Amino acid sequence: MAKNDIQILIAVDLYPSANIEELRDVLPPEREALRTLLLTKLGAPRLSPPPDSSPIDWPAIGRAVEQVAVEVQKIREETTNPTAVFIGGRGPLAVFVHLGYLLSKFGGRQVVLNQAPGGGPWEHFPMEGAKIESPPLLDQVAGLPAEEISRPGRLGIYLDTAGRDPSEDVFEDFIVNEGDPVAGVIKLRSSEALLVTPDNIATLVLQLTQFLSQAPARYRRRSGLSLFVGGPAQVAFAIGRAINPTVVGRDIWLTEYRAPRYERVYSLPFNPRTEPEIPRGAEDVNARRDVLDAMAAAIAELKRTMKAEHLPADVLSATDRKRFIERLVRLERSTGAKQDGAFRLRVIEGHYALGEGIAEALRRSSVPQQQGFAKLLIIHELLHDWQALRSTNYSAVGGAGFVLEQVDYAADAFAVRALMKMELDRGGDAARDELRARLQRWLEMVLHGISAFDMMAQGTIPMARLDERRLRRYLMWHLQLARAATIREPSHVDEMLRPPLTIELAPLAGRLDTERYDKVVTRALPDTELFCAIGGHLVRQARRPRFDPGALVDAVKSYAHEPIQQAMVFLVDEHRDKLAPWFV
Repeated sequence: MAKNDIQILIAVDLYPSANIEELRDVLPPEREALRTLLLTKLGAPRLSPPPDSSPIDWPAIGRAVEQVAVEVQKIREETTNPTAVFIGGRGPLAVFVHLGYLLSKFGGRQVVLNQAPGGGPWEHFPMEGAKIESPPLLDQVAGLPAEEISRPGRLGIYLDTAGRDPSEDVFEDFIVNEGDPVAGVIKLRSSEALLVTPDNIATLVLQLTQFLSQAPARYRRRSGLSLFVGGPAQVAFAIGRAINPTVVGRDIWLTEYRAPRYERVYSLPFNPRTEPEIPRGAEDVNARRDVLDAMAAAIAELKRTMKAEHLPADVLSATDRKRFIERLVRLERSTGAKQDGAFRLRVIEGHYALGEGIAEALRRSSVPQQQGFAKLLIIHELLHDWQALRSTNYSAVGGAGFVLEQVDYAADAFAVRALMKMELDRGGDAARDELRARLQRWLEMVLHGISAFDMMAQGTIPMARLDERRLRRYLMWHLQLARAATIREPSHVDEMLRPPLTIELAPLAGRLDTERYDKVVTRALPDTELFCAIGGHLVRQARRPRFDPGALVDAVKSYAHEPIQQAMVFLVDEHRDKLAPWFV
């Protein structure tokens, strides 16, 4: 260790027996600074140790582990000094595998701190592999074919240093019960209980690295791996470090043995996407029914009041406007709420269905908000049918992110323009006197709908996950809301909403969602700027006093309406020739 080292202590403080001060006390005293990262401070829950079988919030733990890697990266970027990472504490083995998997991408010294079985002093287990090969410590291999196997399915890999030899049926049954076919099971273990020491850890690290870079390739048609780990924390961490996604693959199930069975933790790369739970109590059911009834009443009112002349003529021809209204009037609500979160529209059959997820997302909204959203939604979805985006071809369209973004924006803008035209026509001079307020109300409604679904889906503030395209959608409508405050004439509504609009922040740090291939934003960078394209013109705004583009990321994640609006008001004022041309 060098005197100018920046030491990073990652404390896995999930079980009560984890003693952070003990870990700090065994670190080398030669250092420039010490930074301590505690998993519980990053959102991981404290756990009762085995044999407790209480449910574990694995996604919360996974998010905390992922945040550890983010924090380590920040520390490394903030210094030119060498860094040394120490990992210690008490927690499930899957946590140490995950940490090893993430930290393997960083250079520098990495050391696991652990005690011998039964206690004793904390020892240092450096993660550097041996320079020369020694006799393998894991001397029992089963299920490793001599030649490639073409059987498809998930490959189970069992790694253990305690001399245990469970039946392959245990692992095969686990994979099948989780819904995948089995390609095979490979077991690499010690023939008897192995005491892993600082002296032999390098040999073990080398063996694990070689094994995990070679064995999975024997099953070339595997769909992924399921990893079963037995041993101390330093072994689990070494296993994580030995996983090369390029070689092993990018769908690795982590498991944890919780007697009497294994439990699926999550997949690596980590991507927690779970459907939001919809409460089923009598009060909840009644509240959702009230929401759905309010939405249905608003749609029925829209059917009575909206006319063809209210629809934007620059989007639909006279014939299409007439057909649009005919289809709207024919729509009938399917009886009963769909048992999922979806809204479904079948124009060709003349009916729509409102899902329970919509009702749950809006149940804490006011009745006017619920009804306003329903009107926006039905017009939006009817235009999607005209755009040829339908239930029959919607599946996986999200993969074309930019295309869907523009189609969605066009449908939202169409709906707002139509509703504004209807209100102004029906409300006469009184409505025109409230022009700005009415437009702002509809734009607020668009933003309210977006955030209501995000709050239900994620359940956390700030958001745990912000896709870059979702960020753009928030920014687009916040910008339109700020622009609405400058209009003076009804014609300005169309002038504002007609041109295509795109807005984004760049560059942004993030990661690739390996399931949907979306970019997930993690944070802004010092040189993040705001870029906007409107009607073919460029608006570009860098950081300056009273305007920090990077701060918009955290504001959107926190649903912080006011600071976003302040930034957008500044943007409109600074670029009024493009963003408020009616004012110039």
